Amino acid sequence: MRALRSILFPTLKATPAIPDRAGEGGAPVSPAEMARGLRAFLRRVPPGDGADRSARERINNVLERVEATLRRRTDFRAAVTVLRRHLEIRIRAPRPDADVDDPGAPWSSEGGHLHLSDMEHGGYTGRPAVFIVGADAEHLPGSGVQDPVLLDSDRRVLGEGLPTSSELLRERIFRFAAFFARLGGARVTLSYRAWDATEARTIGPSPVLLAALRLQRRDSQLTFRDLYQTLGRVVCRIPRSDRPSLDSDDIWMAALGAGDVMRRGVDGVRTAFPRLDAGLSLLLERSEGVPGPAHGVIEARPQELDPRKNKSLVVSASRLEDLGACPLRYLHRSVLRMYPPDDPELDPDRWLNPRRRGGLLHQVFEASLREARKQKLRMEEPAFEALAVKTLGECVDRLRAEVPVPGEGALRRELVALEEDVRSFVRMVRQHGAPWVALELDFGIGDDEPVVLELEQGQLRFRGAIDRVDENLQGVHVVDYKTGVAWGLDADSGTFDGGRRLQHALYAHAAEQRLGGTVVSGEYHYPTRRGENQAFVFDRLRLAGIAPLLDLMLDTVASGNFVPTERADDCRFCDYADVCRARPARFGKVVSPLAEWSEQHLNLGLWPAFAQLKRVRTFED
Repeated sequence: MRALRSILFPTLKATPAIPDRAGEGGAPVSPAEMARGLRAFLRRVPPGDGADRSARERINNVLERVEATLRRRTDFRAAVTVLRRHLEIRIRAPRPDADVDDPGAPWSSEGGHLHLSDMEHGGYTGRPAVFIVGADAEHLPGSGVQDPVLLDSDRRVLGEGLPTSSELLRERIFRFAAFFARLGGARVTLSYRAWDATEARTIGPSPVLLAALRLQRRDSQLTFRDLYQTLGRVVCRIPRSDRPSLDSDDIWMAALGAGDVMRRGVDGVRTAFPRLDAGLSLLLERSEGVPGPAHGVIEARPQELDPRKNKSLVVSASRLEDLGACPLRYLHRSVLRMYPPDDPELDPDRWLNPRRRGGLLHQVFEASLREARKQKLRMEEPAFEALAVKTLGECVDRLRAEVPVPGEGALRRELVALEEDVRSFVRMVRQHGAPWVALELDFGIGDDEPVVLELEQGQLRFRGAIDRVDENLQGVHVVDYKTGVAWGLDADSGTFDGGRRLQHALYAHAAEQRLGGTVVSGEYHYPTRRGENQAFVFDRLRLAGIAPLLDLMLDTVASGNFVPTERADDCRFCDYADVCRARPARFGKVVSPLAEWSEQHLNLGLWPAFAQLKRVRTFED
């Protein structure tokens, strides 16, 4: 650790504070200060050899001049632009036969590397070995097909400055001849693409290869048959038996291609690896379209899995929302008990993951309201905001002992964002009020008895924790904090969003059982900067339908029909997205093969497995 500190800390100390990825934060900085940080880093970089050593020396000299002269402070982006412009240098590649003071050519390259160029710019560096790839009949020199928009006859009428297709072909041939002449005495290797994978057809070599063969053998009568005989076997991924294998891919391809017919390697691999074989079989079952175990349809076991029948099962609101959003997710988590690994991952740009961050803010909100009532502070007083910010600092200090901080810069950025969220919470409670009678009201957790909800087909026992319970002249209001973006709460989603939103109704029932009184609304509050202090209120009348909806949802559990959701957006933040092969796509979309499969079958009415899910989705229609 001491060695690591000696490397990192001097560099970090010499580097000025930088803004976050959004460009926010950070004090004005000069190019000189940034150059000082880069020089501190370069002092710990090995000098290297050849061009690397020359580049290091040149860059260090430039940074030294910048540090001595460009001291006027500006914003971070402008300072980076200035420094980057000064660091645009070209390095002369050293030559063993050159004098130390020989300026050489700054565009010459260092040996020992593979350099790429097109034919227009190739041939100027005098390389001893040149490889020309892609010399097939379609690209070199190309075809003389007329432009379909402007034919050769039209070009001749319009003027002499417009070249015809034959003139363009001759020009391409001339350019290639000029390129070839520039190669001088280099050893030239020509190759061509023999197979077009997009059209599944073979491609012939360019006439240039035949011309090269005629020049090499000094025989102008040679034909393409002679060229094919000279070229021999087409080179492909299957290596030749008379050459050694370079890596494991060569060994594998040689084993598959040893014979007149390509072997089916998949069958051999599946035989050798039974678990992989089972996974591939499951993937095939998923694509066939018949609902089965691969899609979450299992044998019905209501006495064991249905919470209405099994009195030992106590479910949470979040588990029931999993069932409403995607029955297959409920199967993975609550039936099969497949939990994602809880391995800590260090993110150098972020201290807290979303779950930890939300938990921290919930602690601050609760502690601030409790302490404000203890001190008899009103929400409108400036002291309440100071108290909330102070509470944040105390909670952060305790959390730092549990969660390692990746760096002081990341911590500062996160603390600024957390303080903005806490101040946003203060503004929201000032606007909406917070006449609370209970904070973080737990039920059914630990030794506490769960709340019981009477359903038509039995009792449902559930547990949870209510963030805040308010009471005013109208009645009791159940408030649940959300620390993210207000998403999925538009008017078209209804009260329960097809079974995906249940917490407000369940917690309203729990509050009535534990505290008495009449709950008049269940509310979602978004008291953060990203949530824009929005409040979504659902009155008692809208919450009354929770019992029949839960009966429909639990019929899914009783029947064993845990089919996947039909909406790909439900897979956006799912822990089992990799299992279902769901992945993010462009423009904020999500691609989920199972969701697409479910959407195709949900409205067909052909499979009984989708009957319960369809009734849940159309419950509010």
